[in-house]
Amino acid sequence: MSLVNALDFSGKKVLVCGASDGIGYGVAKAFLEAGAEVAITGTRTADDYDNDFSGMQFHSLNIQDAAAITDLAAKFDSLDVLVNCIGSVLWKKAEFEREGFEKILAINLTGAMQLCTEFYPLLETSQGSIVNLDSVVAISPAPANPAYSASKAGLVQLTKALAMKWGRKGVRVNSLAPGMVATKLTTNQSSQEQQAEFAKTNPVGRFGTPQDIAGGVLFLSSPMAAYVTGHQLVIDGGMTL
Repeated sequence: MSLVNALDFSGKKVLVCGASDGIGYGVAKAFLEAGAEVAITGTRTADDYDNDFSGMQFHSLNIQDAAAITDLAAKFDSLDVLVNCIGSVLWKKAEFEREGFEKILAINLTGAMQLCTEFYPLLETSQGSIVNLDSVVAISPAPANPAYSASKAGLVQLTKALAMKWGRKGVRVNSLAPGMVATKLTTNQSSQEQQAEFAKTNPVGRFGTPQDIAGGVLFLSSPMAAYVTGHQLVIDGGMTL
């Protein structure tokens, strides 16, 4: 197999869930630039966002609505790559309450499981792959966010279980753990002083970018990773060292 054009996704159909902004949007743009036919999901309508979705098929999706996930899968007749970038977090001790804890697990873990199982038949047909975005909190938990930490750690194990179950069917399943990435979410939740301190202590000396993460997702989805499954790829600039 030649690897010269391994990152050319021309003729491939890719679905990036949770791609209205941030990392997911960066991943979707990278696939589009690589020649793929790209579909994305967001919680609202396309007009509610400031980003340019030209060339992408936009689908509104409430990940907590099981019927909505089933309906989304029914709209596709083929799929080569499924990328799950959906993730939610709660603050002010909300994750310490049962309602908040269950909500985050429903979004980050249960929703991810249903996405994988609903699209599995199409991916088996195409011999495709799944990439689930977890987080470095799956390695080192965030004390203020027990539900988020638990859900992302669970996503790592879910990824491994599905990789074992579906490997003989030709479907690869991997996860990717981003570190601190410069998005609206992270910059709004930290001061400039905190951001500068992180950059000072991180081995690479900066925040990551959505493009940094997109490179890893494209690799895991490509023929270059044909022998990679059940793996958690950490892209954090050395944060967890």
